[in-house]
Amino acid sequence: MKLLISFYILIFFSANSTAQETIAIPDIGLEECLIDLDIDSNGLNGNILVSDAQYVVNLNINDPITNKLLPNVHSKIKDLTGLESFPNLKRLDCFGNEINKIDLSQSTSITFLNCSDNQIESLDLSNNIELVYVSCDNNKLTSLIIGDNHNLNKLYSSWNNLTTLDVKGATELESLDTTGNKIKTILVNDKQLNNIPVGWYKDENTVYSTALTKVNTTATIVKEDTEITPNKVNTPLAQPLTNTNQITGNASNHYQKFQLSVVNEYDELLLNNNHTQSKKNQLQQKYNLTAAELTSWIASYSSLNAKAPKITRVRSPEKHTISYLTKFKKEAVNEYENSILNSTYLQNKKEEIQKKYNVTSDELSEWISLFGDPSLRARASIQSTKNAKIYYEKYKKSVVQEYEYLVLNPAHLESKKIILQRKYNLTLTQLNAWIRKHSKIKVL
Repeated sequence: MKLLISFYILIFFSANSTAQETIAIPDIGLEECLIDLDIDSNGLNGNILVSDAQYVVNLNINDPITNKLLPNVHSKIKDLTGLESFPNLKRLDCFGNEINKIDLSQSTSITFLNCSDNQIESLDLSNNIELVYVSCDNNKLTSLIIGDNHNLNKLYSSWNNLTTLDVKGATELESLDTTGNKIKTILVNDKQLNNIPVGWYKDENTVYSTALTKVNTTATIVKEDTEITPNKVNTPLAQPLTNTNQITGNASNHYQKFQLSVVNEYDELLLNNNHTQSKKNQLQQKYNLTAAELTSWIASYSSLNAKAPKITRVRSPEKHTISYLTKFKKEAVNEYENSILNSTYLQNKKEEIQKKYNVTSDELSEWISLFGDPSLRARASIQSTKNAKIYYEKYKKSVVQEYEYLVLNPAHLESKKIILQRKYNLTLTQLNAWIRKHSKIKVL
């Protein structure tokens, strides 16, 4: 019997010990994030309970200093140590930190990874064969290993230090962006080489090949020259100079039209109806406005329209808006009281009292001076002002400024630029230059 009791006690303590097992979280910024997200239940002590970690499926620790979901985080994350022991992690968003390495070798269930805008130098995803989406733009990558991943659909690795990339094993890869690297050769399989997907973008000097050999590269170049030479022979040897200039002019014109078309698309993306309407709805609810009121104010004060010359993006004027609204309400009430207590109205009431009680004007004035409410006398002496109207105008303008800020918020602008960069294979420098030159919506 004693042996049986001892056995049960041992099982109890063993189970209790397992329940309290922890995972080390050495980075204070990461643990602050986990606490803010109500994941880490045992406080800021450098670890998290295994029982807490096992329930984490999606983890959003993007740009923690400005992330509204993380109000109590005071430092960016540098080290993700500990996350490799989260057994059910499927999605990790950690862009905009200062992370220099990621070990996901044990996170075999992960399907989505966004680690852009960090300082990562090497990324090995060969064990993560469930990955569907990877974004690692704007890091310091010199090595990116994909391995045999037949689920990977999107891979964004622009603006790193990569010199080669092997995507042979990513047989379902539809979107690929490698611009802004130092890649000479992207290794692909035969099927990919024969039918490069339309969503693949690379630098001009980068080539696709099935092997890293100079011979193949040279053979490709010779083949291209061979295909071009017969056309050159069959072409007339000389063309008038005017025709050459005309061809050059046409190319220039078409490129100019292309720029204009891209920027027009950018303007339309920024001001799409769904986006602007959502911001209108937001302000209508916030300031208890009707749709007609806000639309009228925007028409009167906003420069955010098709012919807008320039729009200066400033900090959100929300505080000013509330201040103007408060002053407007106060001045409106003052104006109301002043309209009631105007001198003509007061004189009529004095005459009514004089007749009713058969007293002189001097007597009543003396009684008012002796026994009247001081605050009422002070209000009676105030003349009606135009302050309410002034503050109402300022309030309307400030609401419209807030609307423009919401419509052109930095995150929205950046997202539309990224869409166009990837769509037309542009660098950010190119697109910004075109926007400055052609856009009707110039945000300074």
